[in-house]
Amino acid sequence: MATIARSLSAVLLLMTATLSPARAFDIEAHRGGRALFPENTLVSFSGALSMGVDTLELDMGVTRDDVIVVSHERWLSPDLARDRQGQYVAPPGLPYVDLTLAQVKTYDVGQIRPGSSYAANFPDQKAVPGTPVPTLAEVFDLVRRSGNPHVRLNIETKIDPDHPETSPDPERFVTLLLALLDKEKFADRVMVQSFDWRTLQLVHQRAPSIPTVYLTMQAGPNPNVFLDRPSPWTAGFDPVTHGGTVPKAVKAAGGQIWSPLYYDVTADTVREAHDLGLEVVVWTVNKPEDMARLIDLGVDGVISDRPDLLREVARTKGIALPAAYPVSP
Repeated sequence: MATIARSLSAVLLLMTATLSPARAFDIEAHRGGRALFPENTLVSFSGALSMGVDTLELDMGVTRDDVIVVSHERWLSPDLARDRQGQYVAPPGLPYVDLTLAQVKTYDVGQIRPGSSYAANFPDQKAVPGTPVPTLAEVFDLVRRSGNPHVRLNIETKIDPDHPETSPDPERFVTLLLALLDKEKFADRVMVQSFDWRTLQLVHQRAPSIPTVYLTMQAGPNPNVFLDRPSPWTAGFDPVTHGGTVPKAVKAAGGQIWSPLYYDVTADTVREAHDLGLEVVVWTVNKPEDMARLIDLGVDGVISDRPDLLREVARTKGIALPAAYPVSP
């Protein structure tokens, strides 16, 4: 019997030695998981927390009275926002910088405008009428209520250097954000991301312990970075004058994380970024076959509108899944 026990122990030790450890990987719910629930709302964030994600990805705007609200657009979207009479706002929308928080809270963003291209893209999104635009502070409170000690927030400054009238300037935006993080004692739970690298440079200077995420789009309809010429989005850290590649430009800017549009990356660019000490977190990936391919390329995380599918693909790749923390909106 002792001989059998020793043999079994030896087999188990051998199996343990040959098993690869679970790979660290960042499962991010884009806008809380907008294919499933109304985007950038307490409903979507509670759904993601209840499912189990590593990171809640979200976007920030600022109201006329200097409150940070959670919204992908810099305005109340005609595809999402309805007034108290049930009428969707007219295009192009109502800029947050022209509205007080009290005014913003009168709008309902819980149901996509029927017949819109947005509705066609996300036919399975659950409508939750009566859902307001949340403040960033309310999202912090939701995370606290969930009891999840690990989940992080990847928060984006929505700012456009070509349209400065639609948001606070970079200085004001970062001042308001850092003041809120200090007040809420939440700076150690966030990353700050942006296509407008000016805000990231200010975060570097004022709060160097907060990781910065450099968003890029090269091949999409609205590129913010170019290999052959300067861009107003990159705060002077253009590839053409900083090493010739996007990862080298991000590294020169002081970034810790490069977040490219997913079809801009290749095995070579992922390898280059890793060699420079950058993590690579791609956006926005919704098809399982693309998720699997990118994981095989070695990316460090994926931002997805379908965190449920991303969890399943990650599981098949031997990635440890984040725990669920059920919470109500």
